[in-house]
Amino acid sequence: MTTNKEKFQSLISKEKSNTVSRNRDRIKNRARLRESQDIALKVLNKLNDLGWSQRKFAEELNVTPQQVNKIVKGKENLTLETQVKLQEVLNIPILASYYENKVQAFSFEDVLNLGIETPLNQTLNYSGTSFYKEQFKRAFSVEPLMVAVKESNYQMAS
Repeated sequence: MTTNKEKFQSLISKEKSNTVSRNRDRIKNRARLRESQDIALKVLNKLNDLGWSQRKFAEELNVTPQQVNKIVKGKENLTLETQVKLQEVLNIPILASYYENKVQAFSFEDVLNLGIETPLNQTLNYSGTSFYKEQFKRAFSVEPLMVAVKESNYQMAS
C-alpha cells in the first residue's frame, strides 16, 4: 500500500523546471514591457485615428507586417531606430512617455506653488483626460500654449 507522500512524489516531474529563471527575467524586464505596451497603445490609437491597417502601416515603415504585429502586441523590445521611425511616420511622441508620466503625476498644488496662471477668458476644451495630460498634448500640437508666470502675493491656506 502506498502512502500519500509516495503518491505525491510520483506526481513530481524528474526534469528541472526553468520557471524560477523565467519569472526572474519577467520581473527584471517589467519596466521595459510596460513601456513597450504603452507604445503599442499609442500606435494602435493613431492607426485607428488614421484609418490605417497594420499592412498599410508596415508599408509606410518599410517593414514586414509581422514586425508591425510584434510592435502592436507590446512585447517587442524596440530599438531606438524603430522608435524614431514610429514617431516620424505617425507624428506622435513615442520617446516622451517618461515625461508624460511625470506630467500626469504633477499635482494641482505644484502648479500653484510655481505661480503658473492661465488667462481667465481662455476657453479650454478637455476630452475627459487629466488637466496636465491635456496640457502635455497641447505642447505637441501645432499651436503652442502660452503660459504666463509671474509673482503673486497669493498664498495657499494650510
